[in-house]
Amino acid sequence: MSMEKEQVFKTCPMCGKDWRCRESFLDDPELNFNGYQPDFSAIEHGIFYFTHEISVCGSTMALKAETFLPLFQGRKYRENKQLSEECTKKCLNQQDLDRCPAHCMFAFVREVSQIIKDRSHRVN
Repeated sequence: MSMEKEQVFKTCPMCGKDWRCRESFLDDPELNFNGYQPDFSAIEHGIFYFTHEISVCGSTMALKAETFLPLFQGRKYRENKQLSEECTKKCLNQQDLDRCPAHCMFAFVREVSQIIKDRSHRVN
């Protein structure tokens, strides 16, 4: 008898709710996308923060950026403009999820943030 465990994208560490895929996670109205922390040594190791906003939980979960980076298919810049004159320093503020106008290799992560925000705020 095979007891294979069903694949789960993410499990809430506090209440145990499972999301089976990235899409069901992003479409869940009980989740609040509330931050991004970059890793300037490797873009894919940055962290996106989500809070499970139900009365019996309230847990904040951290997921590696690499999980969400494929959502963006647009232009990506190769140069790191961090702390240059062009830098808006948005990456240094975890709660600032707005677009960045700099032509920087980290700017596309801001676009991923917008995709997540737009998805999580849509009305079904």
